[in-house]
Amino acid sequence: MAASVVPIPFPLSSAPGRHPQESAGRLINGFGEPLGDTAASDRVYRRVPGLRAFGTTTRTGFRGAAEINGTLYSAWSGRLVKHTAAGGAAVDIGALNGTRRGFFARNNATTPDQVFVDPDGTVATFTSSTVTNGYPDADLPSPNSVTSIDGYLVFGIGDGRVFATDLNTTAVNPLSFARGEARPDGLVRVVTSGSVLVLMGAYTSEVWTNVGTSPFPFQRSTVLDYGLIGPYAVAGHEDQMSKGLVWVAHDSTVVRLTGYQVDKVSPPDLDRLIEAVADKSTLEATAYMAGGHAMWELSSPAWTWVLDLGTGQWHERRAHQATRSRIAGAVPAFGRWLAGDTASGHIVEITTAAHRDVTAPLPMRIESGPVSGFPNRQRIARADFRFAVGVGVAAGLDPIETDPTVEIAWSDDGGLSWSAPLHRSLGHQARGDTRITLFNTGIAGPYGRRWRLDIADPVYVGFLGATMSAEARSG
Repeated sequence: MAASVVPIPFPLSSAPGRHPQESAGRLINGFGEPLGDTAASDRVYRRVPGLRAFGTTTRTGFRGAAEINGTLYSAWSGRLVKHTAAGGAAVDIGALNGTRRGFFARNNATTPDQVFVDPDGTVATFTSSTVTNGYPDADLPSPNSVTSIDGYLVFGIGDGRVFATDLNTTAVNPLSFARGEARPDGLVRVVTSGSVLVLMGAYTSEVWTNVGTSPFPFQRSTVLDYGLIGPYAVAGHEDQMSKGLVWVAHDSTVVRLTGYQVDKVSPPDLDRLIEAVADKSTLEATAYMAGGHAMWELSSPAWTWVLDLGTGQWHERRAHQATRSRIAGAVPAFGRWLAGDTASGHIVEITTAAHRDVTAPLPMRIESGPVSGFPNRQRIARADFRFAVGVGVAAGLDPIETDPTVEIAWSDDGGLSWSAPLHRSLGHQARGDTRITLFNTGIAGPYGRRWRLDIADPVYVGFLGATMSAEARSG
């Protein structure tokens, strides 16, 4: 019987399944990007943006960051520091109470009032040279979160109240508050999304708009039947993000707000992972832009999943010899996206120009779904993998940059076990004649053949798909 040539099905969205034999393929540190109608393939798989050093500190316990008027402020366990656009060594500002992750806000005053709050009730105001722990107006109860909108500082209180300052000041009228009353579920977090204020309780969220009333200027517009599972499990509200608010709801699913419409966007694989996290306050969401892609990233201590907000597809991210991403609390600053680094006490830049996590490898893995002739077994005569080749860097590190390789392995039992990988060159610089082909790789089992590609070398990766020639065998 003549061999037939069939495409190898690589996924656009990671789908590991509850058991390896359920997997529809995985994307780890890589994602798919659609290509034009006349391209060689309808998609290309790229490595996720890497990290490069921006600013150093002598601190530990990253708690968040914000850029205000040309200064990047970052909070750490017990301290507040700052960087300029030049990066380098941080300048210490002063002692900052608390150790938990928190939230920054500023108003629109000529010299803005700047505030930091964490869920434990830590509150402080600060300038570029001083930190004042505590809040200057005793009429403000102990807050668990803060945001800013239209020149007001808005504070969330755990009992469901929300307080607003007077315009462009820290002064709080004791009557300038309202309460999220749709359901008695308290207030987990208050955030600004575009032009609206969102009060996020344990089981519901409420959208409020500025109607100019006094003493409290906001009025409820609608109620959403989706609460917030933990104080750090929401992102997409950051400056320079415009793809809608995304958060982990009380039912362990990820949802996205567009206008007043809320849609579930998480796959079942991720829903199960979220549900299994015992302490939901350890779920941390962040968002950033890279290479024209708006990415929403959710991490637990044991894993990280990333939603491409443009395509709606998911991939997994993990650091070298770790199970989660190094990115924490990404913020736009100085025309870049900067973040805390879970592997150091430093500030890093997220960029497609980097193919490493600072100095560590950023290994990319792509696993296919099964090529199946079930229940027939198949002899695999040939497999061809189409990469953008000639991507070596002549002046780079030898051999990982000058002669980069891809490791190719396969599984014939549904992903329970994998072959020893074969190494194939991705080509020296400008060598576009490189071909990546495997011959006579054996007979696939009744559950079909799955393929795994690993690229750890720090070079550009563009994978355009693959085919294999298979001949059905009886028995």
